[in-house]
Amino acid sequence: MNKTQIFPPIAIACLSVPAYSQTIPRYNVEGYCQQVAEISGGSAMIFNGCMDMEQQAYNALKPVWAQIPGSSRNYCDEVARVSGASFSILKGCIDMETNAANSPRSFNY
Repeated sequence: MNKTQIFPPIAIACLSVPAYSQTIPRYNVEGYCQQVAEISGGSAMIFNGCMDMEQQAYNALKPVWAQIPGSSRNYCDEVARVSGASFSILKGCIDMETNAANSPRSFNY
């Protein structure tokens, strides 16, 4: 096999590696909190509390986002989007992933 036959598969493999965003995702926080509030009959108190929780989670994640491993960012963004696109859920997932990575388990016989 010559170099021209080897290069295309390598180039394709390199291009297929997932790209992880270095910037924190943007979610429709108002829409998410409106949905949460509507579950309680449209409560303004629930809406405002949700907005506060989302802001706190966003503020905690923004300065450290680039230091979080790309695989955790990608996985937790997917989890947060499936759950309604919530920064609180994103932060909870990132926290759990970080804790799990820092406390690897082993199996004992």
